[in-house]
Amino acid sequence: MLGRVVFLCAVGLAPHPASRAQSRSTEQAGAIVIHAYHSDLAGMHAGSAGVKLRVGRDSAIADEPVLFVEYPTPTNDPAARDVRLDANNRNWTRATAISFRVKPAHAMRISVSFIDRNHVVYTAWTDLAANMWQPVRIAFSDIRPNPYFQPPDVKTGSPIDISDVGMIAFSPQDRTSGGLAITQIVLLK
Repeated sequence: MLGRVVFLCAVGLAPHPASRAQSRSTEQAGAIVIHAYHSDLAGMHAGSAGVKLRVGRDSAIADEPVLFVEYPTPTNDPAARDVRLDANNRNWTRATAISFRVKPAHAMRISVSFIDRNHVVYTAWTDLAANMWQPVRIAFSDIRPNPYFQPPDVKTGSPIDISDVGMIAFSPQDRTSGGLAITQIVLLK
């Protein structure tokens, strides 16, 4: 995952006007949206042309946009099914966890990754049930460096540094094509 997008992390991003918007889907006060969804898909990147992205609404998620993702079967390119979201908020130091809700079309495993200031790729994997909205919470104290991929300029042995995170990515880890819906990904204090 992230093999082809690592270099993009260093690109400076201007904060989006909605970057301080609070997620209505989280029950935690003070949640900060990492990337606000907009219908023009600005700041959202598919790993290949086979991944289709669309922002819409789901009747079960009141007053919040949802990102719908359709993805093909896996190929030899491990990053081909990645979805990368540019971070509107790059300094995550006041947060303790990442949170979102997701509804896959079938049971699957999803990976969630980001690259810290030291260029270390951190990844967490979560198993999901089919056809139901379910919360995912990833504590920074629990996430570990990705054992399968690290960029060439990684500062190995460095502690996690979330003071400048340029993006967050997620990817299905199943062996079939499918789809999922995901709420805005937020930072929890």
